[in-house]
Amino acid sequence: MDKVTAGAFEKLQKREHLLRVARERMALGRSSREEFKERQAEILRQYALTEAEETAYNLYSQINRQRRS
Repeated sequence: MDKVTAGAFEKLQKREHLLRVARERMALGRSSREEFKERQAEILRQYALTEAEETAYNLYSQINRQRRS
């Protein structure tokens, strides 16, 4: 796995973690639906993959799917 792909995985993991935390906060009543939507948009914007990262991630996923088949 090259550096770009590793960076993409790191971003995706961080994004999923932060989204999970935000969802749990809303479920527990610690934040409103509006706050959740704002936080979700901020997280998605902050941890969006660059074009190079997205290409590297897609290529890595495709190679792994072929290996498993």
